[in-house]
Amino acid sequence: MSNNFDEAENEDIEVVSPERDESEERNEDLSLTIDKLSKELEQKTREASEINDKYLRTYADFENYRKRMQRDLVDFRKYANEQLALELLSVVDHLGLALKHAAETGETSEGLRQGVELVYKQFRDILEKFGVKPFNAEGETFDPAKHDAMMQVATADAPENTVVQVFQEGYMYFDKILRHAKVGVAKHPPADEQGPACD
Repeated sequence: MSNNFDEAENEDIEVVSPERDESEERNEDLSLTIDKLSKELEQKTREASEINDKYLRTYADFENYRKRMQRDLVDFRKYANEQLALELLSVVDHLGLALKHAAETGETSEGLRQGVELVYKQFRDILEKFGVKPFNAEGETFDPAKHDAMMQVATADAPENTVVQVFQEGYMYFDKILRHAKVGVAKHPPADEQGPACD
């Protein structure tokens, strides 16, 4: 039996401590966790890069859109009244024809008057077509939002602060005042001018 013991002593016996086993398992677990985290980090880095690329493309598209809209707005403002200008050309043509007709025929009154009346009516119709309409001022109470008082007219025939005279028509552009009417406004005459004094 001592021989067996001697033989066993001569053999290299590896003694594995329980701590070493646990340490190797922890190292393997850590290694697996690190590999897993590295793969997740690579995936998230790729996703972030893709999102950044999408953001840059979207931002570039937006900038192009904004620049295009600015160009379109400039063009719109420049050409917004193109249709109005086109319509007014026919008025100019007719006014030119009326003047030419008056010069050729030697008519200085009736023919020219009729031609100018037609042009005036056509011009007013075109303005109304584009939302420009005159508004009535005479007989209304003076309103500084619609009227510009040019003078006061002493009269007993109208209530005070009533428009009694229109020097220049006022115009609306749809529901907005385009041009104030230039008017004369009634005021009561002084007491000594109201009538003849009785003796």
